[in-house]
Amino acid sequence: MELVGERELTVTPEVVREVSQDDPAYYREILKDHFKLHERPLAAMSKIPMEARDSLDPGELSVLAVCLETGWTACIDETLARKVALSMNIPLIGTLGLLGHAVKQKWMTNDDCLAAVRRLKQNGFYCPKVHPNDDFFEYLARMR
Repeated sequence: MELVGERELTVTPEVVREVSQDDPAYYREILKDHFKLHERPLAAMSKIPMEARDSLDPGELSVLAVCLETGWTACIDETLARKVALSMNIPLIGTLGLLGHAVKQKWMTNDDCLAAVRRLKQNGFYCPKVHPNDDFFEYLARMR
């Protein structure tokens, strides 16, 4: 994961629980190898609007709280959580944005990213279909 060399990647216990449900041992190893676990109390949770605290899952809430405390960028794909992050001026990126960053940094090719999008879509990630002659950035532009 080349991104680790560029930035510290942090995950919360709530996110670990959420992503580890189907194969805890596998995901714990991946997360342990690439992410730092943020285990401090989430003091900024009270700054998140009550309606968001009632609507978002614990993983999304914990990410927003950590980012409020640290000024870090939140990596979130869920629409409501993204709206809350934007309303609170929390810097934001999603999975497709990370893939775009990987292409710009030449960590992945355009074709690798489009193949990743196809796999994400096959596994239930909500995004538009990749067209046969798509370039990754044209694909992203089509989504706006």
